[in-house]
Amino acid sequence: MDFYPESFTKEKANKQTWIPAAAKFAGRFIAAVVALDKSLRSSGEITPEPVWASQEKFALGPEVSLRQQLLAAEQEVEIAQKRKEAVLDELKSAGNFRALLFEKGKPLENAIIQALRLLNFKAEPFKDSSSEFDVVFESAEGRLIGEAEGKDNKNISIEKLRQLAMNIHEDLQRDEVNAPAKPVLFGNAYRLQPLEERSDPFTEKCHTTAATSSTALVFTPDLFLPIQYLITQPDDEYAQKCRHAILTGVGRIAFPAPPYPTGSTETAGPTT
Repeated sequence: MDFYPESFTKEKANKQTWIPAAAKFAGRFIAAVVALDKSLRSSGEITPEPVWASQEKFALGPEVSLRQQLLAAEQEVEIAQKRKEAVLDELKSAGNFRALLFEKGKPLENAIIQALRLLNFKAEPFKDSSSEFDVVFESAEGRLIGEAEGKDNKNISIEKLRQLAMNIHEDLQRDEVNAPAKPVLFGNAYRLQPLEERSDPFTEKCHTTAATSSTALVFTPDLFLPIQYLITQPDDEYAQKCRHAILTGVGRIAFPAPPYPTGSTETAGPTT
């Protein structure tokens, strides 16, 4: 039985909605199932009521009022369900920054961009005919280019730094760019393990190369604690300190501790 034929829905406000015929079909189907269940549970041999016997001309006095009450109750359930779905969407959106703790690929990149914006950076992914960068971000203090990498069961290696260095040179070749951007490698190593069980997120070669290339290494769970604080407590001064840490830092970045407690969340790296 096809419960989702195309004729049962229509487009309304960019959303698929059920038409009255679909609701009528659902009601008849449920009524048939309920009638069958009643028949099976009954000690006597009661025939399930056929559809034609439910016509309005055969209605009994109390049924009219009860059907109206049932319709009103169903409408209340529908409103409550829509309200529930809206709250669930808001809840999901509110937790997006937890991607900094465990994600990789585009979800991690998107969380990083949103986090940088919360730090009052102007941040966007970049793509043209010849280049593609995970994120280009800037503020009054400077301009930076970032690459993001998530690893399931290993730390971040030097290969991603090579890619980042190439991006810096490609960016500098653009006519509108007059100075090299600060390179930043965002890494989420051992992403599926609890934070307290993770090893150094960057290899030793990654640390030494970052030191010689003035590259900032950001372990994305280290970024989570400042973001957790700024979501509930907008603080331009603290955001500026976090920007300064990325702009001037070399190697793994230690973000300043939030002025106020943010909860019981633990991060894998030191704060200052």
